[in-house]
Amino acid sequence: MPHPEQHHRDRPASDHDAPHRPAPDGVPSVSDDALAVALRTFAEHPQLLVALDFDGCLAPFVQDPADARPLPEASAALEELAAADSVQVALVSGRPVEELQQLSSPPPGTWLVGSHGAEQGEVDETGRLHLLPFSLTEDQAGLLADVTAAVGQIAAAYPGAWVEHKPAAAVLHTRGLEPDVADRALAEALTGPGSMDQVWAMRGNQVTEISVVNVSKGAAVTALRERLGVRAAVLYAGDDVTDETALAVLGHGDVGIKVGPAETVAQYRVPDEAALAAALTHLAVWRTSPQPR
Repeated sequence: MPHPEQHHRDRPASDHDAPHRPAPDGVPSVSDDALAVALRTFAEHPQLLVALDFDGCLAPFVQDPADARPLPEASAALEELAAADSVQVALVSGRPVEELQQLSSPPPGTWLVGSHGAEQGEVDETGRLHLLPFSLTEDQAGLLADVTAAVGQIAAAYPGAWVEHKPAAAVLHTRGLEPDVADRALAEALTGPGSMDQVWAMRGNQVTEISVVNVSKGAAVTALRERLGVRAAVLYAGDDVTDETALAVLGHGDVGIKVGPAETVAQYRVPDEAALAAALTHLAVWRTSPQPR
């Protein structure tokens, strides 16, 4: 895995290789010069897909997940990008799509991917969410009931843990537990219901998610790129281990950004949600600048 300060793949040679664009007044600069150059180069592509995780990326983590909201600077940048020519904005999250829409208040035209890819929909010009059809088979629904019951038993044995119910998964949350206690609970979910036949278990940031459909953020990002109908350049940013599948499908001309200190395959890294908001703000300025691209 790359060191936090190591960058690779498509890194421009110097800051002078990309055209200068003014930064918006009052916005912190992009602290990583290599990332700043990559963003300016990325902004030149004819077609862009800007796909972003929500929690720990646009929205800081909070004790109650229902209180999570994107930073105002991030929301403003997404509004600018979504309104720009030939730019598709997408939010790719483990949350259910309808919950993601409610918490993120995405701009019109945003494509929402929820439950790690199991649910998808688009926000129209009026703010209405149009969901693609999704349903479980009878066998999957029965398996989900079994998984949910087993995860519920684990949560009951660890006071402070709780279960999130998704259309195709049950999620054990341990935020707020002591680290060693949380690790035991999450491991128990992986080796218990997470080992059942025809389920897929994912260990994330203080969560274990057990799904009855095989999905990933990487497959979702690939499908989004294909949906645009052209070989779009993709920027993906995320903080969690579940985001690594999306970062891993990026290629030449794409930009992958890891938020936070965890190990990653991403080319670039920012320390926190505020730094990502600043990077998105600069990207929006460089994309929408009246100067010739």
